[in-house]
Amino acid sequence: MGALLTVVVPIYNVASYLAECLDSLSGQTYRNLDVVLVDDGSTDDSAEIAARHVRHDDRFRLVRQPNRGLGAARNTGIDQATGAYLSFVDSDDVLPPYALEVLVGALERTGSDFATGNVALLTSRGLRQSPLHRGTHRFTRLKTSLGKQRNLVYDRLACNKVFRKSFWDRHDLRFPEGVRYEDIPLTIPAYALAKAVDVLELPVYYWRQRETGEQSISQRLAELPNLVDRFAAVDSASRTLAGLGDRKLKDWYDETVLQSDLRMFLDLLPEATDEFRQRFLELSADYLDRVDPRVIDRLVPRLRVAWRLVRGRALPELLKVVVAGRAGATPAVVRRGLNSYLQLPLLDAGHPLVPREAFRVAPGIRTEVHQVRWIGHQLQVSGMAYDVSRGASRPWAAPRMLWLREDAGRKRIIPLPTRASRVAATPSSVPCDWSGYSVTVDARRLRGSDGWTEGEWTFNIAVFPPGRPIRRMLGVGDSRPVLPGSWVDDRVRVFPYVRAGQLRLRVQRPRAWVTAVRVVDGALLIEGATAGLPTSAVLRMSRVVGVTTFCHPVDLVAGDNSWSARVPMAELTTAAVADRPVLVGEAGAGWRVCFDDGAGEPQELPVLAAFTGLRHQYEGCELTVRPADDDVLLIRVLPPGPQVSEVRAEPGGVVFTAELPDDGDPWDGLRIILRRRLGAEPTEPAPADVELPVDPDRAARRLRFRLGGDVPAPDGDWAPLFQRPGSVPVDLAFSVVAQRTAPRDVPLGARRLELLPNWDRQILRLSPQLTD
Repeated sequence: MGALLTVVVPIYNVASYLAECLDSLSGQTYRNLDVVLVDDGSTDDSAEIAARHVRHDDRFRLVRQPNRGLGAARNTGIDQATGAYLSFVDSDDVLPPYALEVLVGALERTGSDFATGNVALLTSRGLRQSPLHRGTHRFTRLKTSLGKQRNLVYDRLACNKVFRKSFWDRHDLRFPEGVRYEDIPLTIPAYALAKAVDVLELPVYYWRQRETGEQSISQRLAELPNLVDRFAAVDSASRTLAGLGDRKLKDWYDETVLQSDLRMFLDLLPEATDEFRQRFLELSADYLDRVDPRVIDRLVPRLRVAWRLVRGRALPELLKVVVAGRAGATPAVVRRGLNSYLQLPLLDAGHPLVPREAFRVAPGIRTEVHQVRWIGHQLQVSGMAYDVSRGASRPWAAPRMLWLREDAGRKRIIPLPTRASRVAATPSSVPCDWSGYSVTVDARRLRGSDGWTEGEWTFNIAVFPPGRPIRRMLGVGDSRPVLPGSWVDDRVRVFPYVRAGQLRLRVQRPRAWVTAVRVVDGALLIEGATAGLPTSAVLRMSRVVGVTTFCHPVDLVAGDNSWSARVPMAELTTAAVADRPVLVGEAGAGWRVCFDDGAGEPQELPVLAAFTGLRHQYEGCELTVRPADDDVLLIRVLPPGPQVSEVRAEPGGVVFTAELPDDGDPWDGLRIILRRRLGAEPTEPAPADVELPVDPDRAARRLRFRLGGDVPAPDGDWAPLFQRPGSVPVDLAFSVVAQRTAPRDVPLGARRLELLPNWDRQILRLSPQLTD
């Protein structure tokens, strides 16, 4: 089961949340645990709840001490640690069942110093992506480092990580005591000291956002002690980086601090007390004395101007600039001669601390990719792109051009005719109504004169402001579009993917692929074919790319280059830990499947275009076998529920047909509801759930529901959910056929409905109809 892992859980007055936290530890699929519960002088029932878990699970032990704070409690747990690995969990948070399995699995695969996983924010409405980790953990990168991935300085949590204990001891790592923000002075130096780190895109930590009662430390920013401790934390990390002698890492970190950690306090200044403001200026001046001025010059204009004023202690001018430019405000970009400037107070005042150059908006391209889909051999890509210094207020305002460039071989270039389109308004300093673009790639153009060859292509874009064109590779921005693959010829597959935030295309001749999946004698029988029969092969099943969870032998058939492999269903459902509710937005138990024939890296198994998936009830669970977004074979285990099998547009609305599980349960009282997608920013008020009328057909074990233009749901992204009486809402699944054939854009009177694929679900986007 792997080496012993010590998990340290500091506890102080969290009776409302502690049982759920400890239950999530008891239910981990990684079983070899030593859980040290440190009661830090709780005055509620927390200690008794912890003691109850110790009595029921001999892997738990309880240590009691007088109240000394979070850092001291963690250090007490570290002193008690006996494992080869070390991790931390805060007592009001929750782990998904596979969390420790994938983190330890990555370390055992790579030998890295520590592994860090993605984080989701947990509320009563479900899960949403942590904004801090949206960029850092967007893709899995094994054996990386801070020098290779600079944005890891945003990953300040200690609790989404598993450390190799030998690394921890070698550098004598400890948490600071008696202060808030204990994580920052430890995690930032740990990144700098680590020779290699594993970064996993899979969420491994659910970070609770308290909605009632006492708020967490991070939710009480306006308190003066928080200000002092936050400055102490970032200053400690910055000084440690300076002491390590790597100026580049220190500059990266200082830049991050000024645009995130300390920017939050800038935004509070207009409503803050005089005492808070003066202390902020004192602490800022001290910190800025050790920051290279060139770091400030690299910031966006709003922050560049603000921090120059902070350095000069010009408080009245600073408050005016903060009000005009803080989060949520969108000051305009204006022209002065040949250059563009952010229209903030003092722009034309000739102030000695902030000359006009400090307000300058340099030309550059902002890009997003919103949708990628195949129609036959045609790949359609759409999104938005504009020059941040000028925008795109009219179809002709920001001409743009896209092309594909081959990365190797002949380095061919394929121009892509680009069509401009209107997009829904987004917060921006420049008008960007006409920043939409769409291009179509005929995949057959990727074939060379001598046939198909494996290789990669990059999408490139240019805009043409007055003067020199601006070029760059096409970035996907903050969006995460579905990236499907397609078979374009015999044994030739083309699929888009993202690397370093940029959209690319890969031409692949797979060594193996899946042709069918069946249920035979309590096992999934996966069948496929190969381009050339290997001497031996195994299937590797991975929750995270590159980290194997299960391995199964492959039976090879020489006559027709076919193969098959058996995966016991009991193995999958046991590992799924099915006796817990699946939260809205949760991935659930899932494995991608790879074919390892010893001829290089294991190859993820694509499915043929005709593959429609499999759905099977087993031991109270529902196993679904389907193509993932990129058409790689994906096996998932979820609670049984309805599955949408057809989506049909009709005048003024869309009709959904869902099939009920064939488990003998009548499923009476089932509700279909819409919930505002949890990816929305937490500052937005959450609209109430919207229930849709359901038309059941009990004899056929199906139901229908309709979404029309009169639905009482504000514009935005909505997740369709189902809910049984007395149970929690769960994401509504869509079949492979429904996702492939669903209409993507449907007029609903004065509104429009877009259906956006998202795993085996759909996101329903309501927005106004755009008119030219």
